[in-house]
Amino acid sequence: MRSRLLALLLIISCLSQAARADIVVVVHPESPLRQLSQQEVSDLYLGRIRSIQGSERLLVLDQPRDSELRSRFFLALNGMSLRSVNAYWARLQFSGVSQPPLPLPDSQAVIKLVHHNRLAIGYVEAPAVTGDVRPLLTLKE
Repeated sequence: MRSRLLALLLIISCLSQAARADIVVVVHPESPLRQLSQQEVSDLYLGRIRSIQGSERLLVLDQPRDSELRSRFFLALNGMSLRSVNAYWARLQFSGVSQPPLPLPDSQAVIKLVHHNRLAIGYVEAPAVTGDVRPLLTLKE
């Protein structure tokens, strides 16, 4: 009985992992950015850089502070837990060094702002990507 229960829990866990969509970093269709490495995206989202490839300063968009998507994004991007990311930004803000990316309420808001701002960059789950934005980098979990 116990082994059947463990097998069932394993199957459920695998199915929930499979149901997760890839995370896609998106930009405006006319963005000067043509490609970014995972390291460059990480540097943008950690405030280490503000522009790439000679572009103007980018508007870096984030998901809500404690959202599951944000947690998954940072784990896939650079292996950081959400707790570590939040602590990292708290230290930088306290010291006055930098401000974190602009949090928006959801993926639709990210898509909308990226569509209306040529220098914006954000991330959403793959199914949320529309023709209003251009995928730049896909993160697999």
